[in-house]
Amino acid sequence: MRTRSRPRLFLTDRGAGEPVLLITGWTISSAVFDPVAPLAADAARVLADRGLRSAHVVGLSMGAAVALELALRMPQRVRSLILVGGGAGGPRTALPGVRDASAAVRSLVADSVRHRAPWPAAVLFSDGFRERHPDEVAAYLPFFAVHRAPPWTTGWQALAVACFGRRAALGRVQAPTLILHGGRDVLVPVANAHQLADAIPRAELHVVEDAGHAVPLEHPEASAELLTAWVRGHAARRPPQPRRIEVVREQVARPLALPAGALSNAGEAVLQLPRSALSVVLGAARR
Repeated sequence: MRTRSRPRLFLTDRGAGEPVLLITGWTISSAVFDPVAPLAADAARVLADRGLRSAHVVGLSMGAAVALELALRMPQRVRSLILVGGGAGGPRTALPGVRDASAAVRSLVADSVRHRAPWPAAVLFSDGFRERHPDEVAAYLPFFAVHRAPPWTTGWQALAVACFGRRAALGRVQAPTLILHGGRDVLVPVANAHQLADAIPRAELHVVEDAGHAVPLEHPEASAELLTAWVRGHAARRPPQPRRIEVVREQVARPLALPAGALSNAGEAVLQLPRSALSVVLGAARR
């Protein structure tokens, strides 16, 4: 189905019980959640469209950045926060090592040639999982290609990822936060999960040592049990009621969410630069 408000957003509404909002990664549709499931203003708009004031928010990969932004800018919308394979962004982001990145790219190219189609298994799953469960990998990957975003959306999402940097604001997260990450994640190294856990108040960190980026697909039952227990454990929590001015501010800010968020995050990213680099940036600005 699609949202009533514009621009139209596609969403899938299923199940009953505690409201849980699942936000996918870069250019990926909600179909990626199908195997394991019998941008912040947009996330808030989905909740409003379904008549929900708040929900437990789960963000996967780039979706973790959206979930984190929602928790920071609209805390009244988030009952609890679950960040899977995410990071805080900015210049201090932990990047893949050269050896791991090179090996992943070589495997991605070789697999794509062999299958005569894009085959991103090497950056989504751990080496061990791909070796032990090739049939499951082949069954999972088509879900990543369903309802792919059009080029203009992909470009805007890439810009959002490039501008995202919330490390300095992590201490302001109010929602109880669970961080789930794969120890063999090549796309977003596990050091990013530790950065989140160290800075978000009372955050709970779970690292699955043998898993890659797509932790819930490599360990569906254990992940489902962990997330279900987390939601049940925080079912009684309700976020603080917003003041009237905050409700109005949210509604007014939605059409300007992308440029406002880009400026805010870019500003935070600049402040996180090493002092030497910041001096260069300020010097160039003066000239």
